[in-house]
Amino acid sequence: MSERNNLKILFIPRWFPNRVNPLNGIFIQRHAIAVAKKHEVAVLYVNADPTMKNKTYDSEYSKEDGIVTVRAYYNNSFPEIPIISSFVKFYRYLQSCRRGVKLINEKFGKPDISHIHVLSRTFFIAFYYSAFHKIPFLISEQWSGYFPEDGAYKGFFKKLLTRIAIKQASAVTAVSESLKKAMLVHGLKNNYFIIPNIVNTQMFFPSFQEQKKNKITFIHVSNLDDRAKNISGMINAVKKLSAIRNDFEFHIVGDGPERNRFEEISRTNNLLNSIVFFHGWKKLSEVAEMMRKADLFILFSNYETISCVMLESLASGVPVIGSSIPALKEYVKEGMGLLVPPRDENALCDAMLKAMDNIGSFDKKKMHDYAKDNFSYESVAEKIDTVYQYILKK
Repeated sequence: MSERNNLKILFIPRWFPNRVNPLNGIFIQRHAIAVAKKHEVAVLYVNADPTMKNKTYDSEYSKEDGIVTVRAYYNNSFPEIPIISSFVKFYRYLQSCRRGVKLINEKFGKPDISHIHVLSRTFFIAFYYSAFHKIPFLISEQWSGYFPEDGAYKGFFKKLLTRIAIKQASAVTAVSESLKKAMLVHGLKNNYFIIPNIVNTQMFFPSFQEQKKNKITFIHVSNLDDRAKNISGMINAVKKLSAIRNDFEFHIVGDGPERNRFEEISRTNNLLNSIVFFHGWKKLSEVAEMMRKADLFILFSNYETISCVMLESLASGVPVIGSSIPALKEYVKEGMGLLVPPRDENALCDAMLKAMDNIGSFDKKKMHDYAKDNFSYESVAEKIDTVYQYILKK
């Protein structure tokens, strides 16, 4: 059977940029844009909008990057009454799904494949198309909750719905082998494919001009979640390094509820605004420019499914100094950085020192080419299309 082009693909994401959180699920949006290079794509995103006051439901239709996009919102404000409030919110969610499906059918028509991005309640829309229209569905997972270090995969109904969805899916993709293995540990068996996140390699690329500066620049970009990213551990390692040499700076990009605490740790250790600098959120183009000016990227995470900023760092020709968790071991190849045991601040300090002494040994072009070959829009689009063709041949 020959390959089918110009398929109609319906994305059903758990996370997606929206009017409440414009940055939510940008990496899923990139997948949609990549797929749209070869197929017709629509997105149906259903979520609560806590800012809605005078109505229960609302829908938005737009065409973004050539993609039919429907955002269906519902008001989840309801008095907290045991069982009843949960039922009302769930009912409103299903009604919002129904309204969204109706709009998709009007503006886009029936899909050839439904593509869930992150379970579990997104399964209801895919189930509708599967049960009533015999349309197969694919599940793509990015959620860290399956990892024991995260531990968020719990609850009878969540686990039951996830098991049913995975069993009925025509295929499952995970962003890394480590995520796939974590899902299999929970008994979530299916035919798995590894589909990584996307890097805009036209935005993230190396600077080959020699930069005249007196200090080596380390950079970290994240939502500053200490439980996952271990921001405090990085600052402690920087403090240890500052006792050995002072010809470096550590720039932290991003924001989160714990930022004030990290600034206070830096201030207490006499690092704030002398060695450690906090920049808050930056536009993606600004992050790309900061990456190009940096020498080394630090990612001392306790767990990751995959890290978009790690991939962006490699695309920028910036080596990764990180923890040797499975996702980083999978994607940071030899000669592209140094990995140390997670939570080992002394080892991180030693690795930073070693990298500073060997800055010239890292090949920027090699790292960028690796990112382009594996994580560009074109590369990932081909990987996803391979899964679509597999589903249609089943």
